[in-house]
Amino acid sequence: MNDTSALRLRHALEHAGTPVRPGTDQAVVHAFERIVTGSPEHTSGALSVSTLCTEAGISRATYYRSPLAKIITGLLRTPDAPRPQTDTLTADIARLKKADRTLRSQHAAEQREARATIAAYANHIQALSLRNAELEAENATCAKPSTAAAPWPPSP
Repeated sequence: MNDTSALRLRHALEHAGTPVRPGTDQAVVHAFERIVTGSPEHTSGALSVSTLCTEAGISRATYYRSPLAKIITGLLRTPDAPRPQTDTLTADIARLKKADRTLRSQHAAEQREARATIAAYANHIQALSLRNAELEAENATCAKPSTAAAPWPPSP
């Protein structure tokens, strides 16, 4: 991530006229900066109020009592709020899991189709084998030499 989010926070604080007091406010600002730059120390780096509080080492109640809470929560709610790489990776994981389910479903359908085809071929092979046995038996009876000799040349 780049530092644009941190700059946006500082700009929003200046615009609102909210000073960053030492202690809690300063911890929140530093935690926000660490998260958006992709170098969190205590969390996974997801950009949310919960992870921001954990990263800053404060409770959510303390965060919401801070004058910075409104400004930071507003920044988090903007649609163009940059997300750290973990959010992007989480979205990628969800997309890949969905693709995996789709591919597994397609593979299962192909396997069912292949099994049905194999069963149909097995039935055809069995029917052809039975017919072949019938024809071989018929051929054997036709090819047997007759025991009664017929006069040659046959009489008219």
